[in-house]
Amino acid sequence: MRFLPAAVERLQSLGRYVLLSYRWPGEPPQPGQFVMARPAGWGLSMDPFLARPFSVYDYEEGVASLLFEVRGRGTALLARASEEIEVSPPLGRGFSVCREGPAALLGGGVGVAPLRLLSRRLSERGVEHEVFLGFADAGLAAAAEGFPEPVVATMDGSFGVRGTVLDAAGDLRRYRAVYACGPNPMLAAVGLAAGPEAQLSVEERMGCGNGSCNGCVVPTRKGYLRSCVEGPVFEAGELAW
Repeated sequence: MRFLPAAVERLQSLGRYVLLSYRWPGEPPQPGQFVMARPAGWGLSMDPFLARPFSVYDYEEGVASLLFEVRGRGTALLARASEEIEVSPPLGRGFSVCREGPAALLGGGVGVAPLRLLSRRLSERGVEHEVFLGFADAGLAAAAEGFPEPVVATMDGSFGVRGTVLDAAGDLRRYRAVYACGPNPMLAAVGLAAGPEAQLSVEERMGCGNGSCNGCVVPTRKGYLRSCVEGPVFEAGELAW
């Protein structure tokens, strides 16, 4: 896989999440696509051995952003990358951006990441949409700051609506289009509530990002498919939970 050096524009703390913005001169990412990222100078140390996959949070005027939680050595190094990182071009199958609303966007935890760019593109098209974001607690809900007027739910009731993101959203059948990203149980519930055409972005661990290792396969009606190539976005009716 090809990696290019990318200058870090900004590092920002959003509660327990990190927002990393970098200069990207290549092809603009589409909503729902992801990149593989690693610290600069990887060729010298090869530490960590595998790059990390991240949904593209936002993109504007040549600057892309990644939203992530520090969970290990790889993300810890990226969270301290004040000058440069190495990043792949945008990868995977993203969301199909609708032209008519209303649309609902549902994100759970760090699964809110691909929805910011989607919200931007819907706004540019003048598509009416609502954003529903669910978190465990108020410490994680800071990730909602980048969204226009989101409805936020927390499991412990410390911020916004008490309950799940589906509790906050209500009847999803009233929307012409439904988009979601989050843990698999949440996505399965969204698919049941919204119908087979709901677009779901799965969160799977990835090793290569280009379909070589088959480490990110998901069960579908057509057998197992790679979330890094055939996904990460699937219609609910494609998935076999």
